[in-house]
Amino acid sequence: MSNFEPIRFGKYLILDKIATGGMAELFRAKITSVEGFEKLVAIKKILPNLTQDSNLVDMFIDEAKLAAMLTHQNIVQIYDLGSMEGAYFIAMEYIQGKDLRVLSNKSKEKGLPLPLEYALYITSRICSGLDYSHNLKDFQGNPLKLIHRDISPQNILVTYEGEVKIVDFGIAKAARKTADTREGLIKGKVAYMSPEQAAGKTIDHRSDIFSAGILLYEMITGVRMFDGADLNVLDKVRNADFQKAETIVSELPAEVSEILRRALARAPSRRYKSCVAMLADLEECLSSFSVRPRAEGLSHYMKALFAEEIAAEAAALLKIEAEVFSLKEEGASDGKTKTLHILEHIEPVPAKKTALAPSTHRLWLGTWAVAMVAAAIVLAVLFKEKLVPTVVEDTVVTSVKTSELTSPTTVPPAPPSSETAKEPAPPEPSKREQAMEALRKEQFAKAAALFEQALANEPGDKSKIATPHAQALTGRSISILDTNPKQAESLLQKAIDLDPENAEAFFYLGKLYTSKK
Repeated sequence: MSNFEPIRFGKYLILDKIATGGMAELFRAKITSVEGFEKLVAIKKILPNLTQDSNLVDMFIDEAKLAAMLTHQNIVQIYDLGSMEGAYFIAMEYIQGKDLRVLSNKSKEKGLPLPLEYALYITSRICSGLDYSHNLKDFQGNPLKLIHRDISPQNILVTYEGEVKIVDFGIAKAARKTADTREGLIKGKVAYMSPEQAAGKTIDHRSDIFSAGILLYEMITGVRMFDGADLNVLDKVRNADFQKAETIVSELPAEVSEILRRALARAPSRRYKSCVAMLADLEECLSSFSVRPRAEGLSHYMKALFAEEIAAEAAALLKIEAEVFSLKEEGASDGKTKTLHILEHIEPVPAKKTALAPSTHRLWLGTWAVAMVAAAIVLAVLFKEKLVPTVVEDTVVTSVKTSELTSPTTVPPAPPSSETAKEPAPPEPSKREQAMEALRKEQFAKAAALFEQALANEPGDKSKIATPHAQALTGRSISILDTNPKQAESLLQKAIDLDPENAEAFFYLGKLYTSKK
C-alpha cells in the first residue's frame, strides 16, 4: 500500500489504491449514510487512457450489467455502475483474502501445500457458482446461457474466512450477444482456455468446465498444466497436450483421476454435461473424507498461511480510518469543514490483483479502540508464528501520518521588493513523466520510446512502469496491425511479458494469430 490521501469520489470515499491492471484500477472505498451507517466496498475504475476505447468500455459496462444480475454466495456481488470524471466505475463487494495464484505461490514459499480435500472443496464451490451463472435467466425468464470464459487463478478469490468467490465477468457473454462469441476471436488467458476456445471456435458452458478442471489439476499437482511461451502454449491447449496428474502425484485417488479425465476431455461432448454433474462427483469425493472439508477448515489454513498479511492489512485499515477521522475532528474543532484532497492523476503501478474483504462493521476510532486492536494484532502475529515461519509478502504497507493529510499552512506573501528576483527555470520533466504524458495523449509510439529511454536511465524502475509501458506497446501495435503484423506481434508479445494482466494485448494477439490460419 502506498501513500494515498483519501479522495471523495461521488458518494464514495476512496481510502486507498489496491492495484492497477491492464484495463482498470482497483480501490478500497467506503460509502456512508444516516445514523453512522458505513460499508466498505471495492471500486473498479477504468483507466483514464482507455476511456476512449469503445470496445474496452463496452466490455467494462457488460461486465457490470451481467455481474449485477448474479446473486450467489460464490460470485462477487456488484452493487453499482456509474460514470465519474469521464470514466466508468463499478462498486462491488469488498473481499478480504487472496486469489488462487497468490495462494499457490505462498503455499510453496512456506512449504504448506494445499491439502487435496481443500483443492476439491474449492473446485466444488467454483462449480456451484458456475452452474448458477450458466442457468441464469433474464427478467423475462429467458435463459441467458452465460459463459464466463476466463476461469483462471487470478479470478478465483479465497477469503480468510474460507469462502470461495468467482470474480471478473469482463469477457463473459450471454449467448444472445453473438457478435462477441463468433468463431475466430480468442479472449481469456491462454493457459486456462478450453481447446475449442484456444482454436477460436464457438464455445458453450462446457468450456468453463474445462477451465475449472485446469484449476483442480494445478491445485492438486502444484505445477502448471500448460506451460511455455504463449504461442507454444496455445498449440498445447488446442491439442489438450498435458502430463497426466497421476504421473505427477503418486497414489492419487481413482475418483479424483476420473473427475480430471471427464473435466479435461479434449472434445466437449466427452466432458461433463454440466457443472452440477461435476459438482455431484466432487461432493461424493468430499464425503469420503473422515472429516468433511468445510469453509471453517479452509479458513484455518488461510489464516495460518497469511497470518502476517492479515495483521498488516488490519493495521493499515485502522490507520487509514484514523486519518479520515482526524480530518473530521480537526474540521469540527475550528468550526470549519475539512475538504478531502482530490488527486488529478493517480500514477499506474505494476499490475497485481489483490483480493478484497467484506465488512459491515463500523470501525470505532477512539484511542482505546486503536490500542486494543493493535494489541490484538500483535498477539495474533505472535500466535501465528508458532504455526508457520514468518515470511513478509512483497506487498509493502506504508503508513501515512495524520499531519500529512491536513491542509498546508498558508504563508503570507512577502512585501514587494525594489528588485524583482529572477525565478529559476522549472526543471525538465523526466523521461518517465514525458512518457506518461505521451500515453495520456495516446501518442503510443512516442510513449513507448520514452519508456525505453527511462529504463535505460533507471533500470530499476522496470516493475514500476511495466503496466503503462505495456499499454503504450499495445497501442502502438494496434496502429500497425494491418500494415506490419510481424512487428505488431512482437510488440504484443513484449507487452504481455511486461504485464501478463493486459487483456487488450492478449485479445489482439489472439486475433492476429487466428488471422494466420
